[in-house]
Amino acid sequence: MNYLGMLIPPGDKMIFLAWLCLGFLSLAILWSVTEPISGPYEELDPGVSKGVFWRQVIWLVIGFAGLIVAANFPLRYMDNIAVPAYLFTLALLALTLVVGPKIAGAQRWLAIGPLRIQPSELAKVPYILVMAHLLTNTQDGTRKLMVTMASLGLTLLPMMLILKEPDLGTSLVFLAVWVGLVFWYGVPGLLLIGAGSAAVSAIFSFYSETVALNPWPWAIYLLVLLGALYVARLGILSSVVLLIANIMTGIGIPFFWDKLKGYQQERILTFFDPTRDAFGTGYQAIQSKVAIGTGGLFGTHYLQGTQKGLAFLPERHTDFIFSVIGEELGLLGALFLLMVYLVIIWQGIKHATMARQPFARFVAIGVVSYFVFHVVTNVAITTGLMPVTGLPLPLISYGGSNLLISSILVGLLINVSARTFND
Repeated sequence: MNYLGMLIPPGDKMIFLAWLCLGFLSLAILWSVTEPISGPYEELDPGVSKGVFWRQVIWLVIGFAGLIVAANFPLRYMDNIAVPAYLFTLALLALTLVVGPKIAGAQRWLAIGPLRIQPSELAKVPYILVMAHLLTNTQDGTRKLMVTMASLGLTLLPMMLILKEPDLGTSLVFLAVWVGLVFWYGVPGLLLIGAGSAAVSAIFSFYSETVALNPWPWAIYLLVLLGALYVARLGILSSVVLLIANIMTGIGIPFFWDKLKGYQQERILTFFDPTRDAFGTGYQAIQSKVAIGTGGLFGTHYLQGTQKGLAFLPERHTDFIFSVIGEELGLLGALFLLMVYLVIIWQGIKHATMARQPFARFVAIGVVSYFVFHVVTNVAITTGLMPVTGLPLPLISYGGSNLLISSILVGLLINVSARTFND
């Protein structure tokens, strides 16, 4: 019996090798994070237990099992169970808000014996499957708008439950995946860009009112938008609707601002001015940029990162693990990591275009959208290009739930590629 063949899933070997590479890199960085650094007279406590490394080893093995199952499970069965699986995860999300333990003011986990699971992570797989099921079975062009709105409703349900935990970063993952899927479904990219302009309007409105204390930044943005609408020649009705949406979003930002938690408000304000609270909410962003800047081109070398070793960098084993990579492996190491992610993303898009089954195409695009959003957002946060929010680097950051789900999603991509090759 060929046992080695059983351990290597059928399909795209490049995607599988990328998963292996990310898994081993995760273990290498977590080993470094949990190693003491030698000071002038003694070894300094790294502040992160070595148990973090060994638990990640166990979760990597579990993730590998999840990948193998997802890579071999028939796609038609996934299509059949998509709706009940989605409803089950909604029930888990609701249950978490009722019986989940409060940790640091948030209810995000369910305790099952000695294990803690994060239903918001588990919900990502059924969500992609149910969206693929909906968009596959309703490709009639005359109902495209109705189907798109129905898919938005399926997206908002888990988003609202996750926002109640609260977990803004994870909730936005669902919205990002939805954008990727409906674009592939046929919603014009110009329409999605127009809808995104409303979010940009909100940012400028917020900056004008809260940071600059001057209306001109938002006013200038609206003038630029008017010019862009004129050049785009969208038509009078479409242009008026888009302009009204931008104005209403800008006007409504104070009401949304009041709904945010205090720590969320502080994170956003600190993004615009990190020195506002350099030893509080701005501390993570400042130390992360210092760590990445210290690495330079070649890094400080493996196990030699001082920002990590002296415990200056918070959350260095989870959300800010990219900063450790930037410090110890330098720009070249960070670029290598991004290239490995690019292999998964590029191959996923290729197999989405080649797959004959519509369900397989949408599954692949959902997985690709997940990885694009997670990687881009996490890197943007650690480099100071976005406000700090809790979003792990998939397959690299410490955390069992995200590692398992990311591995299953890679398995789904391999599954789609295997069907493509067989066709």
